[in-house]
Amino acid sequence: MTESLRNLYKVNSRHIFILWRNFAASMLTVIFMLLLTKLVPSIFAPLVSTFACAGLYIMVYHTSLSDTDTCIIVPFTIFNVIMAYTFLTIGLNVLNVWFLWDIPDALIFFDGYFIPGLLLAPSGLLICTIIYIRRHKLSICRDCRLQNGAPIERGRSGVIFSSESELQIKNLMLVFALIATIQWSYYFVAFNDAGISARDSFIFTWITCSVILCDMLYFAIRYYNLYLDLKESDELVSPAELKNISARTYLRFYVICGDYILLTKRKSDELRDLTTDIIDTPFMTRQLTKSIPEGAVKDVIKRLSGVTTGVLKFFYGRRVNTVGEHRMLRYFYLLPGTPEDYPELSKKGNWISSERFKTTYNTSPMTLSSYLLGDMSRLATILVTRKIYNERGERRNKLMQYRPSFNFDELSNSDIDFHDDFWINISNFNSDHRFFKIKRWFKYRQFHKMPS
Repeated sequence: MTESLRNLYKVNSRHIFILWRNFAASMLTVIFMLLLTKLVPSIFAPLVSTFACAGLYIMVYHTSLSDTDTCIIVPFTIFNVIMAYTFLTIGLNVLNVWFLWDIPDALIFFDGYFIPGLLLAPSGLLICTIIYIRRHKLSICRDCRLQNGAPIERGRSGVIFSSESELQIKNLMLVFALIATIQWSYYFVAFNDAGISARDSFIFTWITCSVILCDMLYFAIRYYNLYLDLKESDELVSPAELKNISARTYLRFYVICGDYILLTKRKSDELRDLTTDIIDTPFMTRQLTKSIPEGAVKDVIKRLSGVTTGVLKFFYGRRVNTVGEHRMLRYFYLLPGTPEDYPELSKKGNWISSERFKTTYNTSPMTLSSYLLGDMSRLATILVTRKIYNERGERRNKLMQYRPSFNFDELSNSDIDFHDDFWINISNFNSDHRFFKIKRWFKYRQFHKMPS
């Protein structure tokens, strides 16, 4: 890997801290809610949890709008945990008021010794399990991939965020399962419903807070060790070093002739455990400027390829802010004729047909570079989705077994804006989903081209 490309795979040291900070802030919110619920009259328990939800919502919303490259799945998860706990608490108390169900006094905040952990821990275990199962389909995760690219496209930071977010959610499941086991076991075996004793407070409040604090300490140690490992392997960039890194524009070109794409092999991007070379485009370059006109871009690919008769077409661009404010722009360079007309280009790589490429993509995707994998995933998703669905997200062909394909020669006459995320949104939300029309009515703002 070239030194200029290696910089894209380094990790901003601040991102490691923010990853732990988001986790710690979420868990401290849980502790704050439990302690405040214990201090104020129990009738205010739903109000306390509502304020906790509001704080987490502000955190999630602010982080999602900021330029900071991080993962907010834990704040999002704890927000949903506390929200579920709030609705469950209110629901049980409403049932109790209406005498529809004989509910234990420890679950009723009107009776003076409400124990929030008895409802919070099971709610947390259930919500964390659901989010872990649906972690690739969550709206915040889809929006993150649209804005920042797939994890492997974001270099080492993306790989860390992806693996650590999964670990954090699994860890939360264990924490809530442990708390639920301790509290409910004590409740059934030793709790006296005459009132809350000092031992009860120790079990229901302080042990719960201690488990959460130990979990925070575990991740603090884990991320400090991760920081040391990255620093030792020269994969870390400090905030001070970032100030000396000027904005740059990275250009990637996909040279296509008919139904063939020109690809070559290069050294692994070091994000995967591969001993063999990986497949990628031979045309990549870095410009020491924040912006570059299209005419200058065309001059670059003419110089790199040695071909002046091609047609330059913009693919899409992505901000790369893991290490400085950079941009990664992708282009198609469409050549007339056949690959045999360009013998000099054959020395730079191999012409691969669309069918052969799709076979490699489906059977051995990890042999493709991270950027090639992400770029071709976007290309395939947009082309195929546009053939299956119309602009309202409804199927053009009612046959559910219909699975269209695509070829590279479609790009020559295509007027699709691949930079627009419209068809990516359609692929994630369409008439194949349950209650599509009802959900579309609620989500019409998200699809600016889709009538409600």
